[in-house]
Amino acid sequence: MDKVKQWLKTPWVGYAAAACVAVVLYEVLEHFDQVKAAFGNAWTFLSPVVTGLVVAYLFDPVARFFENKVLKKLKKESARHLWGVVLTVVCLVLILVLLLVALIPSLAKSVSTLVSNWNNYTEKLSSLLEKAAAFASAHNINIDLSSIRSFMENSMSKLLVVVKDNAKGILNTIGNIGSGISNFAVGVLFGFCFLAAKKTLLGALAKVRGALFKKERIERSDTLFASCHRVFIRYIGCTMLDALIVGVAALIFLLAAQMPYAPLIAVVVALTNIIPTFGPMIGAAIGIFFLVLESPFKALLFFVFICILQGLDGMVIKPRLFSGSLGIPAVWTMVLIILGGKVAGMLGILLAIPVGAILAIIYNETIEPRLEKRTAKINQTPLAEEPGGKDT
Repeated sequence: MDKVKQWLKTPWVGYAAAACVAVVLYEVLEHFDQVKAAFGNAWTFLSPVVTGLVVAYLFDPVARFFENKVLKKLKKESARHLWGVVLTVVCLVLILVLLLVALIPSLAKSVSTLVSNWNNYTEKLSSLLEKAAAFASAHNINIDLSSIRSFMENSMSKLLVVVKDNAKGILNTIGNIGSGISNFAVGVLFGFCFLAAKKTLLGALAKVRGALFKKERIERSDTLFASCHRVFIRYIGCTMLDALIVGVAALIFLLAAQMPYAPLIAVVVALTNIIPTFGPMIGAAIGIFFLVLESPFKALLFFVFICILQGLDGMVIKPRLFSGSLGIPAVWTMVLIILGGKVAGMLGILLAIPVGAILAIIYNETIEPRLEKRTAKINQTPLAEEPGGKDT
């Protein structure tokens, strides 16, 4: 082993490794389309497994809650774990059934009302555009709204024509969505299977790690993973709870004010509230769009309510849920969201902040101590002898 380490430290090994990396990188860039297609095919095959691992990781705290709190009287540990997983599945199914029973009829009614009133809404919007064009012309403002007006006229019939002309592409898209949903369902099934076999899988992983790494390194990695795990689970749980609180508050207000499309707007507000920074603005804009076509006064009332609700959410609810900062400076939040969106789209936007917090933990606990140790070693020099020598 010592000979191998000495051999790896020789200069030509580093040069050869750098040359190999450069050649591989060149080949990847030269055949980027083929590499991308290969990764796409591999992801299609592996996505249920990856989804299963993610599902098992996210639902493990729920299963441990049942295992350690609800079923603590069971003496046999394996039975406790198995029943904890079963209760987790039962709770998930019950929540989904309740959501479907409570929301689907109301959402279907809202969508049906929206479609049936679409022509009236487009006529109102076309009239508003016509008034805006007349106002602009009277004040010598050069704004061309004719294309928007022509699109809004008989937009539903035009939409049907577009659907008919692009039926093949739409069917392919629906097929891809169906395939994605099927893979996700299989992944969820895998996830609960992984969760049930958690102790066996972790035991096998521990044996592999023990054979590859030293004990000290395993302990350091376990400590680091525990810190990252706390941050990530806390962020996901608090974000979902915050979205639920905001969505329920919006639903109560919309129903109390007798506004149309109340369930649809409340669901949109709750879902968009998961998106950091930009999400609440998107949800408010969609809700205002639905309401302004029905009643501008109700749209204004909803806007005032959303401003108050988001103010309370930002100043009261989220600070209490998150109990302080995740360790990311506020100035970096926007940068992380933009970079996450560029790298991984919507998923990158949703995970940008927890990933940034985890990277901050990795830097603080692993990289920074090494840098400080290296700096201290470099700056450690013997004291120079004072000029003139010692006094006699």
